[in-house]
Amino acid sequence: MKHRTHWLPTLTLLLGALYCLIPVIWVVMAATKSRGELFTTFTFLPGTGFWENVAELTAYRDGAFWLWMLNSALYAGVGALLSAVVSAVSGYALAKFAFRGRGVIFTVILTGVLMPPITLAVPQYLLLAKAGMAGTYWSVLLPSILSPYGIYLARVYAQAALPDEVLEAARVDGARELRLFTSIAWPMMLPGLVTIFL
Repeated sequence: MKHRTHWLPTLTLLLGALYCLIPVIWVVMAATKSRGELFTTFTFLPGTGFWENVAELTAYRDGAFWLWMLNSALYAGVGALLSAVVSAVSGYALAKFAFRGRGVIFTVILTGVLMPPITLAVPQYLLLAKAGMAGTYWSVLLPSILSPYGIYLARVYAQAALPDEVLEAARVDGARELRLFTSIAWPMMLPGLVTIFL
C-alpha cells in the first residue's frame, strides 16, 4: 500500500506539467500553420506554413523582429551575467570581510530588496537621461547589473558555503585576495551564482 502511494504525487506533478506545457505546444504548432490552417485544422497537428511565417516575420519592418530578439538576448544574457558577477563580488565581500559600515550597507541592500522595482523606474530614467544615456543599451543594462536581491543571495550563500578555515588556509599558503576569490571562493559559490544568474 505504501509503495502505491508514491505514484500519486508523481502523477499529480506530471498532470500539472502537462497542463503548463499545453499552451507552449499550441504556440509551437500554431507557428507552423498558415492563416487558413490556424482555425480549420486540429489544434495540436503541425501545419504547412512555417517557412512562409518566418519569411513574413523577417520582412516585417525590414527585419526589426530579429533585432528585437538580439536585444532581448543581450539584455537578458549579458545583464544577468554581469549582475551575477557583481553580486558574487559584493556578497563575498559582505560575508567574509569585516569593515566599518558593513551592517549599514547590508541594511540598505535589504531595503532595496523590499522596495518594488517599479518605484525606481522614474528616478533611474531621470538619472540616466541627465547622464546622456537615455535610449542607449546602457540605460537598460546598468539598472539590471546592480541587483540588491542578487547581492543578498550571494552574501547568504557565501556565508554558508565558504568556511573561514579554507580561506585562512589559502591565505597561509600565500594566496592573494584576487586569487583567493577566483580560485577558491568563485568555484564554491558557483551553484548559488547559477541561481542568481537565472
